[in-house]
Amino acid sequence: PYTGGCLCGNIRYRCTAEPDVTYYCHCDDCRKANGSAFHVGLYLPLPDFEITAGVPKHYAVKAESGRTLLRHFCGVCGSHIHITKIGDDKMVSLKAGTLDEPGQVKPELEIWTRSKVSWADIPVGIKSFQRSMQDG
Repeated sequence: PYTGGCLCGNIRYRCTAEPDVTYYCHCDDCRKANGSAFHVGLYLPLPDFEITAGVPKHYAVKAESGRTLLRHFCGVCGSHIHITKIGDDKMVSLKAGTLDEPGQVKPELEIWTRSKVSWADIPVGIKSFQRSMQDG
């Protein structure tokens, strides 16, 4: 049900599964990678995610969680497309801003709130985690 791509159109993708979760991430890495107050992501099954055009570049970064993430982006326009974790071939975090129809998703929780900037307005009452969802 989801299609999208980068700003210049070089990278295109399709995902046929519904997300396990949609979320805001306030970690320092996501903030810097996005040039914004937070990242909005869809956590999706990797086997159901497919790059249909182009070949993304990627770089590895060790996250505050201790996990090594691969951040995949367009080598032409620089748009960040998705994130995978080294050693995890099951899930992908897709950047909601790259969707053809970003209104399809609505974040249901937020993570890494201990790094949240004070002026980021997130809906009141949304489920929040100071670190990752796995850390509780």
